[in-house]
Amino acid sequence: MKRIALAAGAAYWTGQTLATELAKSAANRADGGDAPKPFPASHQKTLAALCELIIPKTDTPGAIEAGVPAFVADMYAHWMVPSERQTLLDGLVQLDAGAAAAHGRGFAACTQSEQAALLVPARKAASSYQSHGFDGRLADPSAPFFYKMRDLVTLGYFTAEAGVNGELAYVPVPGRWDGDVDTKTWNRQIQI
Repeated sequence: MKRIALAAGAAYWTGQTLATELAKSAANRADGGDAPKPFPASHQKTLAALCELIIPKTDTPGAIEAGVPAFVADMYAHWMVPSERQTLLDGLVQLDAGAAAAHGRGFAACTQSEQAALLVPARKAASSYQSHGFDGRLADPSAPFFYKMRDLVTLGYFTAEAGVNGELAYVPVPGRWDGDVDTKTWNRQIQI
């Protein structure tokens, strides 16, 4: 909780997103603590394609436009423990290998429907995992590739400005306060 509070304060003062600050402030997780390790450039296209597959661009920004691949790469560098990093890289390698075997090209070069089909084995492999909720899966170094990626993409998207402004409705004050309301004029669905 201290890290979250510090990260939120740092995010406010520096203008960074909360997710980026969380990633940087959590560098010394109890079971990790190793030095930051940059995300391998050889997997960046696959990562970006997978992020966009999870949250595609529609009438709202997609994961790429929201900067989610950079967020995941930052989490890889500053927050993941070695076993999580290996799980992430192994999953991306498997996606590329499956795409090469099935379509003769890398995952990033496949169509969205081909990519979705290639992700099915990862989803099936994760089906036996006992989920501990969103935050539990994120914190669990043994969470399977499918859940780790889906949850990181979701976290990165909904903490990015494009995701917050494009998908979520920010209502600073939901309605107005009126202390003298005639309850007979309320819009009710059931008449009493």
